[in-house]
Amino acid sequence: MTFGFIRRSKYDELRRERDELNKKAKTLAQEIETMRKEVERLTEETEKSARTIQKLEKEASSLRSHRKELADSIEILTKEREVLQETIRRLDRAARKRRGKKKQKLTQLST
Repeated sequence: MTFGFIRRSKYDELRRERDELNKKAKTLAQEIETMRKEVERLTEETEKSARTIQKLEKEASSLRSHRKELADSIEILTKEREVLQETIRRLDRAARKRRGKKKQKLTQLST
């Protein structure tokens, strides 16, 4: 072998290695592109999930405040019902007393 020249077999070996490396580089480039697309898809999915979570949190907060308002309304209505029931009881007692007094007067008048 002379300086600057290589044997044919060595040249063929180096060319095969280069071809294999080029194939591997193409394969790796395809894998990188596939992974990049997957990362992009997952990023979009994550952002969509974050927006959905934020929307649901707002909705949950709204529902909690609505539930509180309803609970307050129920409490007010319960107290009003108690007051009305007590008023009805008083009126009923007063009506019974009047009926009793009327009956007494009628029996006194008839005797």
